[in-house]
Amino acid sequence: MPPFNAPRRDHLADAAIEILAREGARGLTHRAVDAEAGEPSGTTSRYFRTRDALLAGAAERVRDLHFADLAAAPRGPVDGSRIGEHLAQMIVNAVTANRSRHLAILELFLEGTRQPALGAVLSVTRTAQIKLMRDIHAAAGIELTGYQASMLVTAITGLVHMALTTPQAIGLRKPADVRDRARALIDVVTRDVLPA
Repeated sequence: MPPFNAPRRDHLADAAIEILAREGARGLTHRAVDAEAGEPSGTTSRYFRTRDALLAGAAERVRDLHFADLAAAPRGPVDGSRIGEHLAQMIVNAVTANRSRHLAILELFLEGTRQPALGAVLSVTRTAQIKLMRDIHAAAGIELTGYQASMLVTAITGLVHMALTTPQAIGLRKPADVRDRARALIDVVTRDVLPA
């Protein structure tokens, strides 16, 4: 076993994310990750001994990248009147700049329905998303219940999934369409679910 090298492990997990996004879970093998990462054969299996460990590693890396992005932007609290625009931008980023990451997480969530250990890792991610939604709103002076935050996460997740998988079916052709649809969705959810 090589000495632990966190940047190399992250590099391998990033390669796994790209494979998941491009080829799906069926294409994810240790050998494929070695090739994608430009690493010698056998490198991935030294960091992720089993395929289950590789899937979990990719899920953890997606979560780390996702929350690092969300924590970094915007700097400081969001004004309550601009929170809808902030959430809409998160959705636009998900289907543009972070497209591979969100395609990969779709694959991982599907795999998680068949693999309880992976499902547990992803459940932690979903719980963290709901907490983050509450934190974003709290920073803007809006207190959400767990139910309200989970409804927002559900709506946003649904729109992201549809925008990634069947965009034409819901009239999405360019990022501006995604932003408009996101704002409309957030307005509906906030009117029906969130405090006045």
